[in-house]
Amino acid sequence: MNVSDQNTLGLMTYSLGETSKRFIICQQNDLFIAQESLFQNATPTRFYHHPADTFVFIIKGDIYLQQTTQQNAHLTEKETVLKTHQGIWLAARTINNITLLTPTVELCLIRLSSTKQIEENDVFQKVSSGTVELIPGRNHIKTWPLWQGASGSIALELYPPHFKETLYYQKNATQYLLPLNGVAFISNGKKPPETCPTFGKVIIKQERRAVLNPSKESITLLSVMTAQQSKGRILVLTKPN
Repeated sequence: MNVSDQNTLGLMTYSLGETSKRFIICQQNDLFIAQESLFQNATPTRFYHHPADTFVFIIKGDIYLQQTTQQNAHLTEKETVLKTHQGIWLAARTINNITLLTPTVELCLIRLSSTKQIEENDVFQKVSSGTVELIPGRNHIKTWPLWQGASGSIALELYPPHFKETLYYQKNATQYLLPLNGVAFISNGKKPPETCPTFGKVIIKQERRAVLNPSKESITLLSVMTAQQSKGRILVLTKPN
């Protein structure tokens, strides 16, 4: 993540110690997205204590995570290692400390509308494309649902080479798309396709979009979607040229 990238313009930026930075990408009632670019020599450790359940996704690098939970005056400690493209829910009001295991770490913090997101079976459970079942999606897109609940969903989506998605919009949901490898293009059907920014793109409800992958290699995107009603995805009919 290049902090001087033009895609950082307009983002709320906070210093975490010399070169380490935090970027607020989306801050609304039903969706909060932030990214942190951490450097081991500047920020070897980080502390998190959120009032709401927060999903942490590792974009790049490895971290060691320690979590402390207090129940009835008893402290419970858990620990794990998170690697690139792995995620985990940090339960509300738990005390979490991460230690960087690589010179740089890039991570994404995600919160959805309600405070309670995770069930007992999901507490402190790592998820990735290797731990969840692949779902063949629309138009040959491969999807790994990292999490799905009443307030939204988090998934990895793989787009095949030379792919052009049918134009559509979400009737009620906001979507966040983050490229994890390669270069993705997004079209609204009116203007020439634009490169999806390094920090991802927030697409509001009823905004037309189509993902394009003109390259010879597959690309993977992290997709976060707020709650949607049934039949929320609406295809856009276009006139032939």
